[in-house]
Amino acid sequence: MNINHLCVDGIWHKYRSIDSGKWTLQSICLDIKPGELVGLVGPSGCGKTTLLRLIAGFEKPTSGKISFQGIEVTTPTRILPPERRGIGMVFQDYALFPHLNVWKNVCFGIAKSSNTSRANWLLDLLGISELKFRYPHELSGGQRQRVALARALAPGTSLILLDEP
Repeated sequence: MNINHLCVDGIWHKYRSIDSGKWTLQSICLDIKPGELVGLVGPSGCGKTTLLRLIAGFEKPTSGKISFQGIEVTTPTRILPPERRGIGMVFQDYALFPHLNVWKNVCFGIAKSSNTSRANWLLDLLGISELKFRYPHELSGGQRQRVALARALAPGTSLILLDEP
């Protein structure tokens, strides 16, 4: 198995709050190799976001497992916390912290003792370094999206999940 390999093996998921008895996901299997770009396509409500949330560690499967970089990160009985996976996620609504400025949003996932040069580099790369001290409500939709992308990449993630990019 390749060290940067993502394997989704027989994932089944059902939301407990939904009493319909319907499965959100049934027997999903994916094998994604390093460098591959994969898109999930389907109608609204078919489980695309749920699968991304499972891979990121925000949901727990009913059965099946997810492995990343040779480590089982998700099973029905064990979930490696999202911050320990090396996986970044940009949410459909960006999920920026409204009380934090751009700089603090981008640096949120970086350890306090870490060098912030990567965060500065990402702000420059994405053309938003001049927005460092603005708050999310002061940004356009495209600027918010770039801040969310910078935040997902800042900790040095090796896999990025984009929900409705």
